[in-house]
Amino acid sequence: MGHAHRVLIVDDDAEFRAVLREVLEDEGCAVVEAPDGKSALGVLRSAAAPELILLDLMMPVMNGWDFHPSIAGIPIAVLSGVGRMRPFGAMHELHKPVDLPNLLGLLHALDAPDQPATAIQLPLS
Repeated sequence: MGHAHRVLIVDDDAEFRAVLREVLEDEGCAVVEAPDGKSALGVLRSAAAPELILLDLMMPVMNGWDFHPSIAGIPIAVLSGVGRMRPFGAMHELHKPVDLPNLLGLLHALDAPDQPATAIQLPLS
């Protein structure tokens, strides 16, 4: 990664947030956590904007679908253990348990947003 990314983890599972925090901090990220969408909105009002939001959908107080319209302009990766439709505009979906290479790929994509992801080469027939 080019520089330390600011990442906001929004998930009601404290253990899951702690594991994600550890992985992200090992990659040099600055991590902020929130247990639900309402708390996350408070974090967004009081701290520097993150470069990526990892957003759970199924949470008490304010779920991911209600939270999303409030944060236009910040890339979002939905964290989901269910196969439901992600909110409009979410850039990616990470299924729980999170696949570490996919998560790290998102971080690296933040460094080069104008470069396309590596394409899979299909054999010519």
